[in-house]
Formats: sequence, C-alpha cells, structure tokens
Amino acid sequence: MQFFDGFYEKQRTSNLVHLAQNMADVLNVYQDQEQTVHIARELLNGYGTRMVVINSAGEFARQKFSSVNPDIPEVDAKELMNHPALKKAFSGNVGTARSLFTVVPNNGGAPHKEEFLAVSVPLHSSLGKNNELILYQTLDELRQTMSETSWFIFYAAVIGIILTTFFAFFLSTRITQPLRTMKKAADSYSHGDFTAQIPIRTNDEIGELAGTFNHMARRLNDLILALSREKEEISSVLKSMVDGVITVDRQGNIIVTNPPADSILKAWSFEQGETEQQEDRLNRGLPEFMRSILDQVVKNEQDVISDVMIQGRIYALVMGPLYDNNQVRGAVAVMRDMTQERKLDKLRKDFLANVSHELRTPLVMLQGYSEAIIDDIAPTQEEKKELAQIIYDESVRMSRLVNELLDLARMEAGHIELNIEQMNLLQLEDKVIRKFNGVVKEQGKRLQLDWDSSQDTFYLDADRMEQVLTNLIDNAIRHTSSGGTVTLRTVTRGDRCTIEVSDTGSGIPAEDLPFVFERFYKADKARTRRRGGTGLGLSIVKNIVQAHGGTITVHSKLGEGTTFSIDLFIHHEEGSVL
Repeated sequence: MQFFDGFYEKQRTSNLVHLAQNMADVLNVYQDQEQTVHIARELLNGYGTRMVVINSAGEFARQKFSSVNPDIPEVDAKELMNHPALKKAFSGNVGTARSLFTVVPNNGGAPHKEEFLAVSVPLHSSLGKNNELILYQTLDELRQTMSETSWFIFYAAVIGIILTTFFAFFLSTRITQPLRTMKKAADSYSHGDFTAQIPIRTNDEIGELAGTFNHMARRLNDLILALSREKEEISSVLKSMVDGVITVDRQGNIIVTNPPADSILKAWSFEQGETEQQEDRLNRGLPEFMRSILDQVVKNEQDVISDVMIQGRIYALVMGPLYDNNQVRGAVAVMRDMTQERKLDKLRKDFLANVSHELRTPLVMLQGYSEAIIDDIAPTQEEKKELAQIIYDESVRMSRLVNELLDLARMEAGHIELNIEQMNLLQLEDKVIRKFNGVVKEQGKRLQLDWDSSQDTFYLDADRMEQVLTNLIDNAIRHTSSGGTVTLRTVTRGDRCTIEVSDTGSGIPAEDLPFVFERFYKADKARTRRRGGTGLGLSIVKNIVQAHGGTITVHSKLGEGTTFSIDLFIHHEEGSVL
C-alpha cells in the first residue's frame, strides 16, 4: 500500500506540474486575460484542480486569476502563500507539497484540515515578473484507489489463506502427521519403550519408512530384552557370590562391583581412616594395593594371584585380563575371604602340635621314671614310692587330657547331655568360692562374690555350671598376681541372667582375644605350661554355655585384667537337654 501511495503521488505530482507549466505558458502567451482565465478554468475543472495566482507583492490575485471548482474545497490562500515548499516558484523553481491545509468552509461551516497535493511554478504575465501559479487538488481519488486496492489485497489474502490452509491440511495429512507420529515413536524408543507402533496408511516412501521403523523397534525390543535378561542373570550371579568381584578398566576406574566387593572396599577405606561414601570410593578407582597387580595383568596379559590383608582378614586375590578385540581393556578381580580357612589350617597344625606336646611330656616322664624303677636307680623304698607317685600324677594328667579331648569332641559333635533341674545358683557359687579360698589366701590374693539378683533358684545343670565356674575362677586366679582380686558377679535382668568372672591380672593381648576359646590356644605358651594348663578348658566352657542356650564373651586389656561374661536365658522347666 505504501508503494501504491508513493507511486500515485509521484505520477499525480508530475502531471500536476506539467499542467501548471502549461497553464503558465497559456497565461503568458495570450493577451486577452479574461478569455485566457476562462479557458484555464474550463481545463482545470476537467482535471479536478483549483488554480491560485500570487503576484510578486505576495497578494492573492483572486478576482482575475482564481479558478473556482465547486467539487474541490477552497484552501486558505494564506497557507498556500506561506508554505515553504511552494515559495520556491518565486526563485524560478518548481515547488511541490503534500500537506494538510485549512479548508475555507462554505455556508458558514467550521474550518477543518484536509490533505491536498499542491504545486507551484513561476508565472511571468502582464502582472509582472516573479509571480507564481499554484495548482492544488484533493487526494480523494487516491483514497478511493487505496480503499479499492485494500479490498483487493484483503480478498487475495483470504483466498491465499484458504488455499494455504487446504494445502497445509493436505501436507499434515499426507506428510507432516506421519512424520509427527514417527517422531513420537522415536521419542518412545529413546526412553526405552519399544512397544509403540507406527500405523502405515500409504505405500509411498513414508509408508516404507514407517514399516522400517516398526521392524527396527521389534528388533531393538528383542535385543534389549535379551540384554536385560543377560544383565539380570549376571547381576544375580554376582549378588549371590560370596566372593568379591571388581571389574576395572585399564586406568583402574571401577566399572562393576558386587555387595561383597563393596564391603571389602568399605573396610579398606575405613582402614585408611577415610569416611567417604560408596560413590566416592568407586569414582576414586582401585585401592593402592591392587594397582600394582593391575599393572602386571595389563602388561603381561596373565592372571595374577596374591594374598592381601584388610582389617585383619586375609583375602585371596585373583586378577585376570578382560579383552576387547584381542586387546586388554581392563581386568576382573575376584577376592575370596580365606581368613577362616587359614585360621582352621593354623588351628589344625596347632592342635597336632599341642596334642603331641601335651602327650609327649607325660609319656617321656612315665618312660623315664619307669626305667629308673626297673634299673633300681632309686635305692630306698621312699625314693621308689616318690618315683611311682610322679608316674601316677603324670598318668592322671594324661588321663585328664584325654578325657577333656573326648568330652570336647562329644560337645562339638552335639552329643552333650544336660540335666536341667531347679538349683540354687547362689549356693553353687558360694561352694565354688569356698573351694578356692585356701589357694587364694596362700597366694595373697582376694576372691569375692557379688550377688545382684532378686532370686537365687534357676533351672540349670548344676554339675556343668560348677565345671564352668571352676574353670573360669581357676584361670583367673592363675593369671592374677599377688595382691590382686578375682570377683564372681551375678546380675539378673528380666528373663536373662549374667554371670561375670573378672580379675585384675595381666590381661590378654588384643591379637589373642578372638582365639581364646579355641582348643589348645594359649596366649603365653611358657606361662600356661608352667601352671599346668592344657588349653582345653575355655573350649569346654564355651560348649557348655552354648548348650544351655547362652553366650560367653571376653573383654580384656593388657595389664588391667580380664572379664568373662556368661549370658543365660532363665529356664522355667526341668528335663534333659541334648
């Protein structure tokens, strides 16, 4: 519309300038001014234009040279004379203007502004030089043309929108909609949902593409299901393994672990004084003690077997290479807790050594003193009796050792029989205390009873409990130096009874505490051998307590003493228990 407006203005201005110049020539050539003005008025009326002549004095020559066209409003002549663009005619130039001018009202109406197109040209007539001729006309024709053009553009736009809508609907139906459906299905595929299917409506390229999408989705779904099943199987196998499994890349970054491996890594972090979370441990990579093994595996492409110790536990580590297209891309490490196996192996060796040692000493003594009697080395009857007494004591000691081994074997095999009956535990403890009173007085030690219970009768095996208390108190007295104190304390809370035997003796080293209940285990071999211990007493005590359904624990600090605690469930019925 702006283009039309500018083009129309340019053409009308050019025509109006040409007309004004012709009018000026006519007025200059013809001498009869009245006839000339009459002709000019007729021509101007035909062009829908009004004419104004302004003399060199700036006066409006209304009477002689003004044209009157009733179809064109009359403009205030002063505004025409004062318009800067129209004054150019006084200097010999052509002036043009498109502006708002005040319309002189007819019949006493109110003045108003209206847009006109006006041109001015120089006029040299009988009035003198430096006059100007002004022609002006309204822009109604332009406005009418613009209005019609606007409607034409509007109709064309409506038709274009209708055609575009129809074409867009066609594209949406045949092209865009299938593509949107494919995009939606592709989004579902990207989120792992391969069940979405694309409906095939045509047999063209889009239909073939939809069919290819559906086929790809089915294949991917089958592949993902197979991979998921395989992953779940591997995950189940890893979780069910008691061995720790760690998979790493060439740089030592951890890829996969199972719960036992997480526990091992956590124990190693705790041993290093670290409190980081599991994600931090995995992101940090392998522990330092495994990095050198990984370097060997990657370099030699062979399995490496080694033993590592973490938090006092021994792990057998086997690390092998992982291949990707015949290249080592990482390694897998399997860590098995061998603490119990090594412990049992050590106990087996210690058991054989201890049994051999415990039996060899009395056998050697029996053999030696028997030979002394046979060879009549002892000349007097008293000396022979003394040798015979030694042989008897050693045979009793060997018999006691064998009986304890048999009892312990029956207990560990589950063949121990308890005669549960109502008994007075306070009287039993007092009896055991009186048994050792003479010994502790001779050695300058104290043995005391601490009873903190509202009842004193319990359902227990009296003989077995006496054996337990005797063994614990005897051990406490033997390992307490002169001036020390041994305390037998009993406390009941609800349906639980706790019996403690504590001393102020030398204590047990921390590294020996986990093994004090093992057969033949002796924290100080020389000391216990000197004091007549066999190393079986605490094992028997533990089995008797467990047969009663209780537990026994030990707490000790080296140089401060030891406390054995028995926690028993209070039975309320009699009978024999196997």
